[in-house]
Amino acid sequence: MSELIPIVVCCVLGLMAHGSIKHRWLEWMIRLFMAFFAMLTGVTYLAQGMNGLMWGFQVTSWTGVLAGALLFLPFRKVLHRLLTILDGIASLRIITGPMRHKMTALASMVSIPIFVPTSIPHMVGAFIYVATFGLYLANTDLSGFNAPTIPLPMMPLPIDTLFSYNGFGLVAVSVCGVGIFISRKPKELCARLGWQKPTAQQVGIGLGLVAFSFLYDLLWSLFTHSGGDMATQISGYNSGTFAVSGGMGAAIVLALATALCAGIGEETLIRGALQPALGIVPAAFLHGILHAQFAHAPTLIIQVALWSCCMGIVRRFTNTTTTIIGHAGFNLVTTFLFAFNP
Repeated sequence: MSELIPIVVCCVLGLMAHGSIKHRWLEWMIRLFMAFFAMLTGVTYLAQGMNGLMWGFQVTSWTGVLAGALLFLPFRKVLHRLLTILDGIASLRIITGPMRHKMTALASMVSIPIFVPTSIPHMVGAFIYVATFGLYLANTDLSGFNAPTIPLPMMPLPIDTLFSYNGFGLVAVSVCGVGIFISRKPKELCARLGWQKPTAQQVGIGLGLVAFSFLYDLLWSLFTHSGGDMATQISGYNSGTFAVSGGMGAAIVLALATALCAGIGEETLIRGALQPALGIVPAAFLHGILHAQFAHAPTLIIQVALWSCCMGIVRRFTNTTTTIIGHAGFNLVTTFLFAFNP
């Protein structure tokens, strides 16, 4: 229930944002909501100031400041320029532009605008991003960076949670965020989210992403497992989270549920809805910090975020369906290996 409330709020805000294109009063309701949020979370400035605040309060304060700043067009224009340049670098346009299109490096970086400052849906999307990122960051224990301690979650992982949050919840936020039945009809919505029938080449790329993900995990493990008992903790976390009873049949069901729900839900939100509006890097780092199970091991959040940047580059040159194949395929195999304990 606690996870359902923010999902519903995000869905409503997304639909209101697209409705505000024709109904100005909806825009003012959104602005009032954002202003209230900014005042509520930024009140720590007036109460104590920044010097004596704990980490969580500092992050919450800055979250309120940024949320309030988004209400002002000049700030959104600056954000537009910064995100456009950042995405021009992260998407490799700074390299492909001069090579493929005979453009200068600078022109290549700004050739695809990121974040429309005059768009209310984009303003709301940025607000949801800031609020979500701030909430998760405030609960991240940075002291665990060098010696992470991963607490065991509820065991085994409830499949209904996968469907309600990772599956339906993230897809619902995505389709509402791009204006289903308000700004876009179903066919237009699929194009905006990158839900397209993959070509044979794109299926091959998706399967290649599965192999890449395994190699990436292997190389990262050489770093994370070099000191402390990280390997033991991760092994304990995985065997606990994905433990099932009932043998191979139950393991296959859990693996399929994780693959489909996390693969489709996360890719639709991160690569389909957010990336075109905010760019590869911001979307990827939100993807990383959404893995709240690693709040006591930030090095693993960074691992997910950097991997997500690679997926974002692939999305830029293909579509979301391709990255869904790669993400779901990787989750399918790894979850099955974690879950099936003969």
